[in-house]
Amino acid sequence: MSLRLWVRVHLFSVLILCMLLVACSRNPVTGARQLTLISEGQEIAMGQESHPEVLAQFGMVEDKALQSYFSNIGNELAKASHRPNLPWQFTVVDSSVVNAFAVPGGFIYLTRGILEHMNNEAEMAGVLGHEIGHVTARHSVTQMSQGQLLNLGLGLGSILSPAFQQVGGLAQLGLQILMLKYSRDDERQADQLGLDYMAKCGYDPMQMSKFFQVFVGMREESGQSIPNWLSSHPSPPDRIQKTSEEGARIKRESGRQDYKINADEFLPRLDSLVYGDNPREGFVEQGRFVHPDLRFQLDIPQGWEVENTKSAVIFAEPQGGAMVQLSLVPPEAGQSPDAVAQKIGRQEGHQLVSGGSAQINGNPAYVGLYRVQSESGIIGVRAAFISHGGNIYQVAGLAPESAFSRYSRALDGALASFRTLTDQSLLSVQPDKVKMYRARRGESLRSLAKSMDQSRITLEDLERINRIDPDQPLSAGTWVKLVQPGRR
Repeated sequence: MSLRLWVRVHLFSVLILCMLLVACSRNPVTGARQLTLISEGQEIAMGQESHPEVLAQFGMVEDKALQSYFSNIGNELAKASHRPNLPWQFTVVDSSVVNAFAVPGGFIYLTRGILEHMNNEAEMAGVLGHEIGHVTARHSVTQMSQGQLLNLGLGLGSILSPAFQQVGGLAQLGLQILMLKYSRDDERQADQLGLDYMAKCGYDPMQMSKFFQVFVGMREESGQSIPNWLSSHPSPPDRIQKTSEEGARIKRESGRQDYKINADEFLPRLDSLVYGDNPREGFVEQGRFVHPDLRFQLDIPQGWEVENTKSAVIFAEPQGGAMVQLSLVPPEAGQSPDAVAQKIGRQEGHQLVSGGSAQINGNPAYVGLYRVQSESGIIGVRAAFISHGGNIYQVAGLAPESAFSRYSRALDGALASFRTLTDQSLLSVQPDKVKMYRARRGESLRSLAKSMDQSRITLEDLERINRIDPDQPLSAGTWVKLVQPGRR
């Protein structure tokens, strides 16, 4: 090694060491020094930026009473945590996936899908305490700091260009944070913190381990935009036993006899909550995607997979070679299809190769062919901007330029199929909803399932969300979760 090269390497090493020393801070939970390149102020700003993105992607459950109740419980736990002064915010998001997640800075989310599996307020407090623990111990921030240091970043590997993402309104930072996966050590620490926080607030700490039984046998479904609990929270096989033992220890050493469970306060609030996917927000019907609320339909290329979120619908070629993305164009992006199309063409790295005004099944539109420079190479984009029902929709078909011709027929066919939904049977569909029921003495889950219209809901589904033996005779007044089928 030459002297000049040695000096450069030595100076670089000193620089990195200085960065590490500056970036180390005290962990709010343990008091130990840890590597972090993100200050608390930056952490809070990150959460404030991510929150509207998460809501745009998943939406929030439109039940003010439920949101207020949920927020009150969350804030009570947060005040008992190691970081009570963060701007904590708690939201039930409108997703059927069974999950809970946290964004740095104090933003905590539970899905309606996970709420439907809970049987009391103490179980909810346990999950909330766990997610609060991830924030107080700065688990996500530490992961991101390590990723920045190693130049790994947070990319999700999308072939969508920034301009098309921006116009389409797709969330960025919030979803990238959501996709981070915690280590087993992080999970154990969050479990311990959650137990401590819920016990401080008077909740029975044994209820955490009881709720974790929900995840036994659960599997991640493919193609979801939001991971389930097991995907984002790797679970060691002894987790139920450990939290059970720790919960029992806390109760034993406290000597308290008044820990609360609050089933009667919690369960009635689930009544009328949408169960499963909400067809009003779009569903697949005989090879097409239909959206009753927005009154449009679009053909799906044969064999392609479909992912539907609040902000976008994506059709993906099974091998990942191409995709079609449909989304609403924000009003500020342009007042006409032509204006939106031209604006994207002026973005850096984007070339509008050809295009012009058109009519797509009676809807004013602009159809253009773009050549886009991305990190992975040149992307070909056939995009249609369509005026329909007072909105402008972006329907973009994308594929690497080298393979674009191979998929052009499928992409063009999807774009050209956008049309008004007029089928009244599809326009009038309604979602299934949770129906809370107080059992009569001697009734069972099996007998209730037989006596009610549970045509689309299996006994196994009811057993899973209630977590009771289907043949167990019930005491009078026992709360049971049933499902009222919607109109299909």
